[in-house]
Amino acid sequence: MDNIDKIALKAVTSIEFLSSKEIIQNRRISLKYSGHFNNYNGNIRYSKNIIQFNLSREWKNVDEDIQIGLLQSLIVKMTKLRSISTSEMKLYESFMKGLSKYAKKHDFDPQLEESYKRINERLFEGNIEKPNLVFASESFHKLGSYEYSTDTIYMSTIFKDLPDSEQKFLDYVMYHELLHKKHTFKIKNGRHQAHTTAFRHDERKFGMLESELNTWLRKKKYSLKRLLGF
Repeated sequence: MDNIDKIALKAVTSIEFLSSKEIIQNRRISLKYSGHFNNYNGNIRYSKNIIQFNLSREWKNVDEDIQIGLLQSLIVKMTKLRSISTSEMKLYESFMKGLSKYAKKHDFDPQLEESYKRINERLFEGNIEKPNLVFASESFHKLGSYEYSTDTIYMSTIFKDLPDSEQKFLDYVMYHELLHKKHTFKIKNGRHQAHTTAFRHDERKFGMLESELNTWLRKKKYSLKRLLGF
Protein backbone atom coordinates (compact mmCIF):
# COMPACT_ATOMS: atom_id res chain seq x y z
CA MET A 1 0.00 0.00 0.00
CA ASP A 2 1.52 3.34 -1.05
CA ASN A 3 1.35 6.55 0.95
CA ILE A 4 -1.62 7.86 -1.04
CA ASP A 5 -3.77 4.85 -0.15
CA LYS A 6 -2.57 5.10 3.46
CA ILE A 7 -4.14 8.56 3.59
CA ALA A 8 -7.45 7.02 2.50
CA LEU A 9 -7.17 4.16 5.00
CA LYS A 10 -6.38 6.58 7.83
CA ALA A 11 -9.48 8.60 6.99
CA VAL A 12 -11.74 5.55 6.95
CA THR A 13 -10.35 3.93 10.10
CA SER A 14 -10.46 7.06 12.24
CA ILE A 15 -11.56 6.06 15.75
CA GLU A 16 -14.18 8.80 15.68
CA PHE A 17 -16.13 6.87 13.05
CA LEU A 18 -18.07 4.36 15.14
CA SER A 19 -18.96 2.18 12.16
CA SER A 20 -15.49 2.14 10.60
CA LYS A 21 -15.11 -1.64 11.01
CA GLU A 22 -18.27 -2.28 9.00
CA ILE A 23 -17.20 0.23 6.37
CA ILE A 24 -13.81 -1.35 5.66
CA GLN A 25 -14.75 -5.01 6.04
CA ASN A 26 -13.54 -6.97 2.95
CA ARG A 27 -13.11 -3.76 0.97
CA ARG A 28 -10.01 -2.34 -0.68
CA ILE A 29 -9.39 1.30 0.23
CA SER A 30 -7.95 3.44 -2.57
CA LEU A 31 -7.29 7.10 -3.39
CA LYS A 32 -6.65 8.53 -6.86
CA TYR A 33 -5.98 12.04 -8.12
CA SER A 34 -7.64 12.88 -11.41
CA GLY A 35 -7.72 15.62 -14.01
CA HIS A 36 -11.44 15.07 -14.56
CA PHE A 37 -12.41 17.42 -11.71
CA ASN A 38 -12.37 21.20 -11.59
CA ASN A 39 -10.37 22.83 -8.82
CA TYR A 40 -10.77 21.23 -5.37
CA ASN A 41 -13.54 18.75 -6.13
CA GLY A 42 -13.80 15.02 -5.54
CA ASN A 43 -16.14 12.08 -5.02
CA ILE A 44 -16.36 8.61 -3.53
CA ARG A 45 -17.29 5.24 -5.07
CA TYR A 46 -18.51 2.53 -2.74
CA SER A 47 -19.28 -1.12 -3.44
CA LYS A 48 -18.96 -4.49 -1.71
CA ASN A 49 -15.36 -4.72 -2.92
CA ILE A 50 -13.91 -1.22 -2.81
CA ILE A 51 -14.03 2.26 -1.37
CA GLN A 52 -12.54 4.49 -4.05
CA PHE A 53 -11.83 8.17 -3.39
CA ASN A 54 -11.28 10.34 -6.47
CA LEU A 55 -9.89 13.86 -5.97
CA SER A 56 -8.77 16.61 -8.32
CA ARG A 57 -5.02 16.92 -8.88
CA GLU A 58 -4.96 20.17 -6.87
CA TRP A 59 -5.27 18.07 -3.71
CA LYS A 60 -1.90 16.39 -4.26
CA ASN A 61 0.06 19.16 -2.59
CA VAL A 62 -2.43 19.90 0.20
CA ASP A 63 -1.61 18.96 3.79
CA GLU A 64 -2.45 15.34 4.61
CA ASP A 65 -4.76 16.18 7.53
CA ILE A 66 -6.85 18.50 5.32
CA GLN A 67 -7.18 15.75 2.71
CA ILE A 68 -8.27 13.34 5.44
CA GLY A 69 -10.92 15.85 6.49
CA LEU A 70 -12.32 15.86 2.94
CA LEU A 71 -12.31 12.06 2.76
CA GLN A 72 -14.06 11.82 6.11
CA SER A 73 -16.69 14.31 4.93
CA LEU A 74 -17.30 12.16 1.84
CA ILE A 75 -17.68 9.08 4.05
CA VAL A 76 -20.17 10.81 6.33
CA LYS A 77 -22.19 11.99 3.34
CA MET A 78 -22.14 8.53 1.74
CA THR A 79 -23.08 6.57 4.85
CA LYS A 80 -25.48 9.24 6.20
CA LEU A 81 -23.82 9.09 9.60
CA ARG A 82 -25.04 11.79 11.95
CA SER A 83 -23.39 14.26 14.31
CA ILE A 84 -19.83 13.27 13.42
CA SER A 85 -17.13 15.92 13.41
CA THR A 86 -13.37 15.48 13.56
CA SER A 87 -10.47 17.89 13.86
CA GLU A 88 -9.50 17.00 10.29
CA MET A 89 -13.00 17.83 9.01
CA LYS A 90 -12.78 21.22 10.70
CA LEU A 91 -9.39 21.82 9.05
CA TYR A 92 -10.90 20.92 5.67
CA GLU A 93 -13.80 23.34 6.20
CA SER A 94 -11.43 26.18 7.15
CA PHE A 95 -9.22 25.40 4.16
CA MET A 96 -12.12 25.57 1.69
CA LYS A 97 -13.45 28.79 3.17
CA GLY A 98 -10.03 30.41 2.89
CA LEU A 99 -9.36 29.54 -0.75
CA SER A 100 -11.15 32.60 -2.12
CA LYS A 101 -8.69 34.91 -0.35
CA TYR A 102 -5.84 33.60 -2.49
CA ALA A 103 -7.66 33.18 -5.80
CA LYS A 104 -6.48 35.29 -8.72
CA LYS A 105 -8.85 38.13 -9.66
CA HIS A 106 -8.51 38.78 -13.37
CA ASP A 107 -11.79 38.07 -15.17
CA PHE A 108 -14.48 40.76 -14.99
CA ASP A 109 -17.25 40.95 -17.58
CA PRO A 110 -18.23 44.66 -17.92
CA GLN A 111 -21.99 44.05 -17.60
CA LEU A 112 -21.58 41.86 -14.56
CA GLU A 113 -19.12 44.31 -13.05
CA GLU A 114 -21.72 47.08 -13.24
CA SER A 115 -24.25 44.84 -11.50
CA TYR A 116 -21.71 43.99 -8.81
CA LYS A 117 -21.00 47.69 -8.21
CA ARG A 118 -24.69 48.50 -7.85
CA ILE A 119 -25.30 45.69 -5.37
CA ASN A 120 -22.09 46.19 -3.42
CA GLU A 121 -22.87 49.85 -2.80
CA ARG A 122 -26.59 49.45 -2.12
CA LEU A 123 -26.62 46.35 0.06
CA PHE A 124 -23.07 45.75 1.32
CA GLU A 125 -21.89 49.33 1.89
CA GLY A 126 -19.03 48.64 -0.51
CA ASN A 127 -17.49 45.98 1.75
CA ILE A 128 -17.56 42.93 -0.54
CA GLU A 129 -14.31 42.47 -2.46
CA LYS A 130 -14.92 42.02 -6.18
CA PRO A 131 -14.80 38.36 -7.29
CA ASN A 132 -14.20 37.14 -10.82
CA LEU A 133 -17.38 37.80 -12.82
CA VAL A 134 -18.02 35.50 -15.76
CA PHE A 135 -20.91 34.63 -18.07
CA ALA A 136 -21.30 30.86 -18.31
CA SER A 137 -23.79 29.04 -20.56
CA GLU A 138 -27.45 29.79 -21.23
CA SER A 139 -29.62 28.27 -18.54
CA PHE A 140 -33.07 28.95 -17.10
CA HIS A 141 -32.48 26.51 -14.24
CA LYS A 142 -29.00 27.44 -13.01
CA LEU A 143 -29.14 31.23 -13.08
CA GLY A 144 -25.88 31.79 -11.25
CA SER A 145 -23.32 30.13 -9.01
CA TYR A 146 -20.44 31.08 -6.76
CA GLU A 147 -17.27 28.99 -6.78
CA TYR A 148 -15.37 29.37 -3.50
CA SER A 149 -12.08 27.89 -4.67
CA THR A 150 -11.61 30.45 -7.48
CA ASP A 151 -13.71 33.29 -6.01
CA THR A 152 -15.80 33.38 -9.19
CA ILE A 153 -19.43 34.20 -9.86
CA TYR A 154 -20.78 32.46 -12.97
CA MET A 155 -23.94 33.92 -14.48
CA SER A 156 -26.34 32.50 -17.07
CA THR A 157 -26.17 34.29 -20.44
CA ILE A 158 -29.93 34.95 -20.29
CA PHE A 159 -28.94 38.07 -18.33
CA LYS A 160 -26.79 39.48 -21.13
CA ASP A 161 -27.73 42.85 -22.65
CA LEU A 162 -30.88 43.38 -20.60
CA PRO A 163 -32.79 46.66 -20.95
CA ASP A 164 -32.61 49.01 -17.97
CA SER A 165 -36.09 47.98 -16.83
CA GLU A 166 -34.94 44.36 -16.38
CA GLN A 167 -31.53 44.93 -14.77
CA LYS A 168 -33.11 44.25 -11.37
CA PHE A 169 -33.36 40.53 -12.22
CA LEU A 170 -29.64 40.33 -12.89
CA ASP A 171 -28.99 42.32 -9.72
CA TYR A 172 -31.15 39.95 -7.68
CA VAL A 173 -29.16 36.90 -8.78
CA MET A 174 -25.90 38.82 -8.34
CA TYR A 175 -26.95 39.66 -4.78
CA HIS A 176 -27.74 36.00 -4.08
CA GLU A 177 -24.30 34.90 -5.28
CA LEU A 178 -22.50 37.65 -3.36
CA LEU A 179 -24.29 36.44 -0.24
CA HIS A 180 -22.62 33.08 -0.76
CA LYS A 181 -19.28 34.90 -0.74
CA LYS A 182 -20.25 36.78 2.43
CA HIS A 183 -21.71 33.87 4.42
CA THR A 184 -19.55 31.04 2.98
CA PHE A 185 -20.95 27.70 4.22
CA LYS A 186 -21.10 25.16 6.99
CA ILE A 187 -20.37 21.45 6.70
CA LYS A 188 -22.78 19.24 8.59
CA ASN A 189 -22.94 15.47 8.22
CA GLY A 190 -20.63 15.73 5.22
CA ARG A 191 -22.88 18.17 3.36
CA HIS A 192 -22.23 21.79 2.52
CA GLN A 193 -24.97 24.03 3.90
CA ALA A 194 -25.01 27.47 2.32
CA HIS A 195 -28.61 28.68 2.59
CA THR A 196 -28.58 29.20 6.33
CA THR A 197 -31.09 31.24 8.34
CA ALA A 198 -28.72 34.23 8.27
CA PHE A 199 -28.38 33.87 4.50
CA ARG A 200 -32.14 33.83 3.96
CA HIS A 201 -32.58 36.80 6.29
CA ASP A 202 -30.13 38.86 4.25
CA GLU A 203 -31.61 37.67 0.96
CA ARG A 204 -34.98 39.23 1.83
CA LYS A 205 -33.32 42.66 2.08
CA PHE A 206 -33.26 42.92 -1.70
CA GLY A 207 -37.01 43.39 -1.72
CA MET A 208 -37.96 41.11 -4.61
CA LEU A 209 -40.24 38.08 -4.40
CA GLU A 210 -39.04 34.93 -6.14
CA SER A 211 -42.44 34.76 -7.85
CA GLU A 212 -41.60 38.01 -9.66
CA LEU A 213 -38.34 36.52 -10.94
CA ASN A 214 -40.09 33.29 -11.96
CA THR A 215 -42.71 35.22 -13.94
CA TRP A 216 -39.95 37.10 -15.78
CA LEU A 217 -38.12 33.83 -16.50
CA ARG A 218 -41.22 32.25 -18.05
CA LYS A 219 -41.72 35.27 -20.31
CA LYS A 220 -38.03 35.36 -21.20
CA LYS A 221 -37.98 31.68 -22.08
CA TYR A 222 -41.11 31.99 -24.22
CA SER A 223 -39.81 35.02 -26.08
CA LEU A 224 -36.50 33.26 -26.84
CA LYS A 225 -38.35 30.26 -28.22
CA ARG A 226 -40.35 32.51 -30.54
CA LEU A 227 -37.22 34.37 -31.59
CA LEU A 228 -35.47 31.09 -32.47
CA GLY A 229 -38.52 29.66 -34.22
CA PHE A 230 -39.23 26.77 -31.81
